[in-house]
Amino acid sequence: MKHGNQTILLAASALLGIATLTGCGSSAPKVGILTFGSFEALTNATDGFVAALSDAGFKDGDKISLIKQNPEADMATNTSMAQTLAASCSLVYGVATPSASALKNAISTMGSDIPLVFSAVTDPVGAKLVASLDKPGANVTGASDLGPIAEEINLLSEFSGIDKVAVLYNSAESNSIYQINIAQPLMEAKGWSVVAKTVTKANEITAAVSAIDSDVDALFIPTDDLVAANMATVKSANEARTGHPLIIAGCDSGMISGSVLAMGVDYYQLGVQAGQMAAKILNGTKPADIPVETSEKSVVKINKTWATSLGISLPEALLATPGAVII
Repeated sequence: MKHGNQTILLAASALLGIATLTGCGSSAPKVGILTFGSFEALTNATDGFVAALSDAGFKDGDKISLIKQNPEADMATNTSMAQTLAASCSLVYGVATPSASALKNAISTMGSDIPLVFSAVTDPVGAKLVASLDKPGANVTGASDLGPIAEEINLLSEFSGIDKVAVLYNSAESNSIYQINIAQPLMEAKGWSVVAKTVTKANEITAAVSAIDSDVDALFIPTDDLVAANMATVKSANEARTGHPLIIAGCDSGMISGSVLAMGVDYYQLGVQAGQMAAKILNGTKPADIPVETSEKSVVKINKTWATSLGISLPEALLATPGAVII
C-alpha cells in the first residue's frame, strides 16, 4: 500500500505540473507578454524575446501560445492587463519596470508563483523585483538594461566647450533617478556643472526643455520610458529654443530621432537574453536559480543630419567611434 500511495502521489504531482505549465484550457503553455509601450526599445525587447523562444523550440502555436498585451504607457490599463495575464498564463514577461512590477504585484495578489521574466528594467533590486542580481530568489529573473553611462559621457566629452549640462528625466521613475545618481558624479568629475529638469507627464516636456538656461551646453537623458516615448517633443523643443541649440545625448539608441548622440544597450539582444531565460524555465529550471543578466551589446548612433541642421559641429573623434551608426 505504501508503494501504491507513492505511485499515486507521483502521478498526481506530474499531472499538477502539466496543468500548471499548460494553463487553463490550453494544450500548450500560455506565455503572456506585457510591453509597457510601443517605442523602439521596448518593441525590440519584445521581438528578441519571441525570437529566442522560437529558436529554443518554443514557437507560438506549437509548444507555446503567446498572449501579447500593450497598455501604451497607461498605468491603469497596465495594471488591468497584468492581472489578466497573471490569471491565465504559465509564464509572463514584463517589458519595462512598470509592466514587470504590475505583473509581480498581480502574481503576489493571486497567491501564485508563476515565473516572471523581465527586461528593460534598469534597477531590478531597487524596483523590488529581485532580492539581488546574483540570487534573484522566488519566481522572478530577467535582463537589466543598465547601459554604458560612463562610456556615453566620455563620448559627450568629445565636444569641446561643454561647461554646463542639464539632465531631463521623470522624477517619479526610480530607474531614472538611479541612472542620474551614477551619471552626475561622472559629469562633475569632468568639470561640468549639472542642473536637473524633471517631468512626470509628457505634456511637461516642452516646458522643461524650453526652461533650460541659455548657458547650458548639453542635455543628457537617461533610459527613461516617459521621455523616450516623446523624443519628437524633445526634438521640437530644442529646435524652438532661443540661443544655441543643446547637444542632446540619450542613453538609448532608439532616442536618436531627437538626439545628436545616442548610446545604449541593444534591446533586441536584451530580449533575446530574456527569451533564453524563459526557455530554461519552460524546460524546468527555477527562476531563482537564474542570475539577472545585463546587456551583452551596446549600440552607438550619431545623428549627423540633425546636428548639421542645428549648426552643431561633430568632433572627428566622435564620428570615428568604432561601430557607430551615423545617420
